Amino acid sequence: MRRTLKKLVFVEPKSTHLHVYSRVPIPRLGSVLLATIMRAKGYDVRVYIEDIHPVDMNEVLSADLVAISAITSTAPQSYRLADKVREAGILTVLGGTHVSFLPDEGLEHADYVVKGEGEFPFQELVDAIQCGEGFEKIQNLSFMRDGKAVHNPERPKIPNLDVNPIPDYHLITGWKPGGVVSIATSRGCPFSCTFCSVPGMYGHAFRTHSLDRVLEELRIHRDDAYTFFADDIFTANKKRVKELLARMIQAGLTTEWGAQVRTETVDDPELLQLMRDSNCFNVYVGFESINPRTLKLFQKKQDLAKIERSIERFHSHKIRIHGMFVVGSDEDDLETLYATTAFARKHDIDSIQFMILTPIPGSPDWDTLYAKGDKYVISRNWSLYDGHHVVHQPRRLSPYELQIGAIKAMQKFYSWGGITQRLLKRDVYYAVIRYWGKKMIRDWWKDEENRAHVQWLKERLYGQTPTLRQRALQTIGVPEALLKEKVGQLLNTFLTELGVKVVPIAERLVEQAEDALARARESVDCLVMPVVKRVEQGKEEVYAQLTAAAEALQARLEKLPKVSFPVLGDQGPIFEPFAQIGLLVTDNLEKIRKAYRKAGVTEGLWETA
Repeated sequence: MRRTLKKLVFVEPKSTHLHVYSRVPIPRLGSVLLATIMRAKGYDVRVYIEDIHPVDMNEVLSADLVAISAITSTAPQSYRLADKVREAGILTVLGGTHVSFLPDEGLEHADYVVKGEGEFPFQELVDAIQCGEGFEKIQNLSFMRDGKAVHNPERPKIPNLDVNPIPDYHLITGWKPGGVVSIATSRGCPFSCTFCSVPGMYGHAFRTHSLDRVLEELRIHRDDAYTFFADDIFTANKKRVKELLARMIQAGLTTEWGAQVRTETVDDPELLQLMRDSNCFNVYVGFESINPRTLKLFQKKQDLAKIERSIERFHSHKIRIHGMFVVGSDEDDLETLYATTAFARKHDIDSIQFMILTPIPGSPDWDTLYAKGDKYVISRNWSLYDGHHVVHQPRRLSPYELQIGAIKAMQKFYSWGGITQRLLKRDVYYAVIRYWGKKMIRDWWKDEENRAHVQWLKERLYGQTPTLRQRALQTIGVPEALLKEKVGQLLNTFLTELGVKVVPIAERLVEQAEDALARARESVDCLVMPVVKRVEQGKEEVYAQLTAAAEALQARLEKLPKVSFPVLGDQGPIFEPFAQIGLLVTDNLEKIRKAYRKAGVTEGLWETA
């Protein structure tokens, strides 16, 4: 059906929660770039970046088409807005990283989903709507036809980024020149960090704007206070970036700037000096972890020595550091979190962020582990996927401990002591940054949804404790079928370490007389009930028998107190279910953790306690 389009509105919703960049919003470039392109084609355009200015719904509902951006943490807000727009009979398009990887979900709320790089498919979509045909030819487009989703083939990545115009920030409602501006000089990342969705969205190939084009954009924004180079890895091509910085110096385009870089940037002395001479104020460095096992797990291709060397060399060139850490991997425990804070303070990193490991759609972890169910996701509330909420099941600590531990670790860094330290150095700027970090953590707790999430995590861990801890637990019954499995053997050793007697409960007990059942009830204080959450491939029959045995024991021993124990197939042991049972014996989580570690060593599951 042909539609006439004149007015296009672009909206970038904001997160409903505070995050590390809430104080200084840096607009993502997709919406303003598309608006710039479409204005040049004669359309009436409006751009709302909600972090900068509230969305005017009267303007939105006066549009012929509304294009809404969605990253994972803003997807619920994007969907709510899209639903309102569609209810008003206005064409709705969703784009951005989240719907690029989950287009079927996006089509539940929008007429069209533009996946991946959207500059060309969006233009072609608008043309097709005007003509009323040709949708099936538009690469990167998803849409509904006859009640079924159609996902057109992927479009090759744009090889020459100069085909795109310079984004016109003046199109952003409420934007005021003179502050922070974002400039992208390249797209793509040659690395493969397992938690990151950037290569999935923009590819591994490093594609660039010409240096002349970058310098032209810098001239436009020469009166702004700070330039953030929005490249995934600004220094990926060192030869190119050195030429860019030299030309910036020559042209006098040396507004303070910052960019995301890797630790090996400091291995090039010439590059470091050019960064300093071109007025680099700070760098955002993905240290990710000080735990060597976690760095290996993340495929980060760096070690602690590189991290320490980069801190020393950046600081020696008077370049400030925003250290970016990801906590909560399968190799992390509470000690890792607190050691990371101590490391950051020892090396005087200027500011930090602790982002809780989050399985973002499009990341290698999501594609290979979480989406297939090999690892356990405890929440699909996308608004919590902002790196400040635990939404997955870590292996070495409970989700509640990770949540509280990450907050406490941040509090230790953004403390009055850290603020005072900066003031004594007459570093007012970073004293203010650290004060704001402290305030942000305090304000985070004021958010009702944040508090509810933390309480939910706490109840997951302690939920069975209040009723069962009223009994003096000295013996715990475990089904024989569970004790035959590795995870059951670990549970047996773990409980023994805590001083608890484990009584195997045979499945044949269900067939015995009532007096035998009575003796069984008297011999144990509570019963562990395995709950199969996921079946390991090749062991379907074993898990079926385990489920049947648990159901039979549940029926015959219904009056006996029970504690559930999730079995997660081939994921291997995870700490939380063991902690839940351990808390029935003692409220000392550290004692429980030591027993768990020692049991794992005894069972040969890991090397040291």
